[in-house]
Amino acid sequence: MLWMYAVCALAFLVCLPCFMHYKHALRYRLGTSFKMLGTLCAASFALIASIRLDPHCWVCFAALILHAVADYVLEFNLYLGEGFFLAGHICYICFFVNLFPVSGVHLVLALVLIGIVAILFWRWRNHIGKRMPIFSVYGVVLSVMCAFAIAGLTGHTTQGQLIAAGGALFYLSDALLLGRLLFSATRPVDWAIMITYYAAQLLFGASCLIH
Repeated sequence: MLWMYAVCALAFLVCLPCFMHYKHALRYRLGTSFKMLGTLCAASFALIASIRLDPHCWVCFAALILHAVADYVLEFNLYLGEGFFLAGHICYICFFVNLFPVSGVHLVLALVLIGIVAILFWRWRNHIGKRMPIFSVYGVVLSVMCAFAIAGLTGHTTQGQLIAAGGALFYLSDALLLGRLLFSATRPVDWAIMITYYAAQLLFGASCLIH
């Protein structure tokens, strides 16, 4: 268990500050390398679980690797980065469905989260402009992924609780990110986006090890 705390500390105390520092210094390639490394910290949990505990965790590992690639690409190409995130979200959905079969709770949560996205997109439609189609596709897939994660509470297990917390934090992180993309934002917002994002990924990864 101690090594898991050490990996989390590496993500929050080394990768995150270095990413923020080098991004602010306009050294984007070095900064995004640290950003990607933070997500790979979470991937290490899923990798170990896949090898030693449960082969189904390879799907979670694939999602984290795709998101790690997206972390790097997104800083240079928004649409390509979103594509990698979408692929990772789909892997997460498959992983969650295997753990918690689809029920009415999943569908209700998905509708609620999609509804929130729809309201935000409608209010900010002028700022989104021509990006609305791709934003909408991403928003729907994100909402379904986070809904299926939050529905992990129905499993009444520690694993389900970790996944549910991760899903809620991922949704919050992307909501903050949307606001930053469309409007000017201060550095504390950037920190909040990354803290919630890393926390979500680490919770997803840790869920593979803790049942």
